[in-house]
Amino acid sequence: MLLFIFIALASSLRIPKNFFISNIERTVQLTDRYVNIQSKITFQNDGVIPIERIYYTIHNALSDRLYHVNIEESNSKKIIEDVDVKYKQNATVYEFTLKRSIEPSSNLEVELNEYYYKRFKPLPKEIGVEDEQLVQFMDSVYFFTPYLVKNQVSYYETPKIISYSLKSATQRNQLLEFGPFQDIKPFSTQIHTIHLENNTPMTVFTKASKIIEVSHWGNILIEENYSLENQGAKLKGEFGRVNFNKYNPNVGKHSLKQLSAQLPYDSWGVYYRDEIGNISTSNAAKGKLNGENQALIQLRPRFAIFGGWRSNFTLGYNLPTKKYLEQDGNNFRLTLNFSFSVREMVSDKYNFQISLPEGAYDIQVDLPLQVERNDTLLFSYFDTVGRPTIILDKTTTSQFDDKQIIITYKFSGISILREPLMIFGTFLFAFLLIIYLRRLDLQTLKLKE
Repeated sequence: MLLFIFIALASSLRIPKNFFISNIERTVQLTDRYVNIQSKITFQNDGVIPIERIYYTIHNALSDRLYHVNIEESNSKKIIEDVDVKYKQNATVYEFTLKRSIEPSSNLEVELNEYYYKRFKPLPKEIGVEDEQLVQFMDSVYFFTPYLVKNQVSYYETPKIISYSLKSATQRNQLLEFGPFQDIKPFSTQIHTIHLENNTPMTVFTKASKIIEVSHWGNILIEENYSLENQGAKLKGEFGRVNFNKYNPNVGKHSLKQLSAQLPYDSWGVYYRDEIGNISTSNAAKGKLNGENQALIQLRPRFAIFGGWRSNFTLGYNLPTKKYLEQDGNNFRLTLNFSFSVREMVSDKYNFQISLPEGAYDIQVDLPLQVERNDTLLFSYFDTVGRPTIILDKTTTSQFDDKQIIITYKFSGISILREPLMIFGTFLFAFLLIIYLRRLDLQTLKLKE
């Protein structure tokens, strides 16, 4: 009996019988390294009560590849636990709260955006330097949803189509049209594949980290570390510079030759290096981007990153504290960006670490993201009790996670003199010791004969 009560409580997904999707138009963009799916969905409410929440479901086979999903017409979203959907459909449920409810006998069109990575499979798995990269994309013909769908049509935008498995599809140049399909039952699926040409480097960050050291002497030091991997088609045979010219756009098109990083406008002391040392093949410029003043850094790796290759590099810079650190007596408020600076990429694992000045206490962190937090103490030069350090870990991090992190803490004005007094005391002790030793008579006594 208790089990049935638990299942009833855990099943929070309630779909009214007279609430359904009257039309859905999906546009799947397969022209980049990541997949963007834009769906225009019209919900119809033929019931008697207003609808304030709608549900989005994703099969668990794809849930770890979805790095962002949003509905423009919603205020908030959250993952909810539903036993029926979780175990019967093997899916995850997102609940979206609408900005305005769907009244009875009315409809509402919403725009759903899904962003995926690692959706392309190289086929063939190995290619030459001058070959084109062919990949396979697998998807469901029907939109995976808990609602009844009256009408659906899907469009697939590709650079170049090689073949596709659904013979009823209509091809117009490099555009595939699926449908229209009528009266699709909830949670319907039908797998199809598209074989296409896509020379975009299939690169991801397997790991990324952002290490910050805050000093009340006027500087914030930031260092970002990246582990990059190209998961596209592997390079066939040995690499030779005779056949490869990184400045020729027609050779090695599937290799990564450049990345871009967006830094704050007032950043200074920028450096870019790898395991060997400093990399000089980079450019920096300051200007307006998307209406904001920013510093744009063009990062060119030491060598082009082909399929199956990996590379580690570091990007570091400094920020002035006067713009990012606010003070009210002994109370301080630090505001920084959470995510990393190379916004065009997605990272499997992300580590955010910030060290506050020694002596900081009553530390509070405000971040509108689900992260795992661990606090510790780190010791640097002239530290005695250690610097309070906040460590935040997150999986599948992208530009959509670049939220502002606000850290408030208390710090006594006397504590800032800790290290100068320690340095002064060290030198004073050394000088006094030298004076004492110089005045000390160390002559040995002569033994009497």
